[in-house]
Amino acid sequence: MAVTKTNFINYSRCPRYVSLDNLKKDKLMSMVTLEEYKKEEEEEIIKEILGGMFDDNGTDLIDVPNDHLEVMMPYYGMVELLAGSVAPKYFPGTFKYSAATREQESFDAVIDNIRYLCYVDIYNEHDNGFNIIEAKATTTKKYLEMGTKVDGEFQSIFMKDENGIYKLLENLEVNIEDYMPRDKYDKARSKLFNRYGSAGHYVYDLAVQRYIIEHDLRDNDMVDKLDNVRYYLTVLNSEYVFGGKYECGEPVYEPDGDGNDIVCFIDLTSVTGDYMDKIDLDRKRVAGYINDLKANGVPLGEYCESKKTTKCKYCKICWDRLPSVNSIMAYLDGHHGFKDVDGNKYERFDLINDGYVNMLDVPERMLNREKNIIQRRCVESNEPYMNKDKIIDGIKQLEYPIYHLDFETFPCPLPRYRGEKCYTQSVFQFSLHIEREPGVCDKDKDHYGFLAPDHLDHREALIKLMCELIGDKGTVLVYNESFEKTRIKELSDIFPEYKTKLMKIRSMIFDLMNIVKTKSSLYEELGYDKVEASRFNYYHPSMNGSFSIKKVLPLFSDLTYKGMEIGNGVEALVAYARFPKMNPKDFEHKYGKLVDYCKQDTWAMYCVLEGLKKCVK
Repeated sequence: MAVTKTNFINYSRCPRYVSLDNLKKDKLMSMVTLEEYKKEEEEEIIKEILGGMFDDNGTDLIDVPNDHLEVMMPYYGMVELLAGSVAPKYFPGTFKYSAATREQESFDAVIDNIRYLCYVDIYNEHDNGFNIIEAKATTTKKYLEMGTKVDGEFQSIFMKDENGIYKLLENLEVNIEDYMPRDKYDKARSKLFNRYGSAGHYVYDLAVQRYIIEHDLRDNDMVDKLDNVRYYLTVLNSEYVFGGKYECGEPVYEPDGDGNDIVCFIDLTSVTGDYMDKIDLDRKRVAGYINDLKANGVPLGEYCESKKTTKCKYCKICWDRLPSVNSIMAYLDGHHGFKDVDGNKYERFDLINDGYVNMLDVPERMLNREKNIIQRRCVESNEPYMNKDKIIDGIKQLEYPIYHLDFETFPCPLPRYRGEKCYTQSVFQFSLHIEREPGVCDKDKDHYGFLAPDHLDHREALIKLMCELIGDKGTVLVYNESFEKTRIKELSDIFPEYKTKLMKIRSMIFDLMNIVKTKSSLYEELGYDKVEASRFNYYHPSMNGSFSIKKVLPLFSDLTYKGMEIGNGVEALVAYARFPKMNPKDFEHKYGKLVDYCKQDTWAMYCVLEGLKKCVK
């Protein structure tokens, strides 16, 4: 088959990928089928969508089952179509775009007897040439947050031109020094050339597209067109607020109250041009890998992207040299590297490739972070670390009744309801266990909750019930407070009639993780010095470098998420996403399982708190 853009990006990771992908040399000159191309592209698209999700439970979002793909892919297709419908507002000429790959414009080129192929999301032809516009299910936030503070105000390296298209300051008729120091600009801009960075990932994708297109034009004697092609990303507008208009039950994404369109266009012509030499080197490497297939192991590195949604699908094979528990990767903040007593720095991947794969393989003299020393000693002794005084003082901050609260959300790329933005974590469920007195809480009798029965807007009913259940005194206990606090603030802005009560609930929030892990500002207020305040309160070797509730819960109870039909946040949102298509019997079953899952989350907090109390008696 031909090497598609997606394959090119993956093949250029390392020599082993090509071999593991079982590439057939005799098929390199043939054209890839639409079905094969679509499958490759969909695998990458779902990673983009999942990359915007919130998941602190250690769930592997890379090996995405078909059910996850099924419920999320329609939203990406809508992003492409929305971008195509908005594009004529910004660009003259004719447009060719479609959610169906077979109807998109394609380019291919044969280089050194290997065929390279790409399809274009939006092909815009005009009098002087054409524009290539690639739609991505990410937001403008990634790009507009690239910059620096000047006189206390943040300045991005991107700014809109007179036509409303985002461009780099260097591509506008402005003096960069009027906006920020040149060195700061260059430093921020350099992130666009990190193909493994959150923003550079998409730029590299577009640059590979450009490389194939330019070779196609040269092969077809259209060199004169090269200077008349511009390259754009179109991404979701992070500032867009949905106004709540629907037609036939579907949202209509017309400009919002501030005139924002649902998508924005970013001109990356100059940047992708600067990428061409790099892409050519990568192409030569890929050709070398193809012509000399080697499946033997290779050094691990950043290109594995092991902790990202874009990680290599063969990580499980290449990373088998690392133990599943308490490997060097379990060291918290290990991505910053390690230093010995002389100040010499050692990168994590360098150590791994030199054989330092276990936590205990790393000499203690190279652990310059106290948290890592605590982790190591826990593993050595197979005993937990505990700061009883801090745990006791943390527990003392809790006021009864305690409302153990947890939300389930649907992080949709496109806003579904009035007041939402792109990738708003749309709350569709809450679970609440009310502990009225210390240790007095029944798993069933003291449980309350709300779960939207369909995809209509039930947010107000959810808010109303939550406000009725939570009183004005006590503690709202959550696990990872930034999530719940942000959701409540968003809901209070959308439903101002409940703002006073919601913000009261928000002010009552206390993070159980503050007691398990720590929170420096809290413990400094309680009289601890900076060093002690920042030190862990509790760590157990079986936590494996994670403070997620799913790692902490087994340490204090017999409860487990293993074996649950719905056992993590992704499975929860998939079940909810399928509600409208379920028959009554399946709906009743999944509805109950979803209630059980969210109920488990709040009961888990009660159990962890009780376990901590017993530990410090």
